[in-house]
Amino acid sequence: MKVTGTMMGSIKSTCISLLLLTFLLIMADSYANTDFSSDGCEECSLKRHKISINDRPIFQCSGCCFSRAYPTPFASTMNMDTRKNITSEATCCVAKNFNEVQMGIKGARLRNHTECHCSTCHYHKI
Repeated sequence: MKVTGTMMGSIKSTCISLLLLTFLLIMADSYANTDFSSDGCEECSLKRHKISINDRPIFQCSGCCFSRAYPTPFASTMNMDTRKNITSEATCCVAKNFNEVQMGIKGARLRNHTECHCSTCHYHKI
């Protein structure tokens, strides 16, 4: 059997395409297994605050928790006053338990956190 130059080039081209496809599939698979949830942010835990009262340290909850965004289901968009395509969920690092500490002579009260967990975000003015 006689092999021509164009047929040999076609076989080489097919082999290179298969190798490239295999490499891309391996890269995509390894990317999907990588955990990016903690990039640039520490886990939710107690952190010592800069201030202390009567030489007692004050601890506050700090860190990152779960958040995600996903397409809004069609049935949900039909019930919305203002339709949005993306729905998001988030949890924040909040105090599970705390002790109130009296500050200074005037008696202002400060919450000294004793335990933290990820829960519903509550935003309030101070």
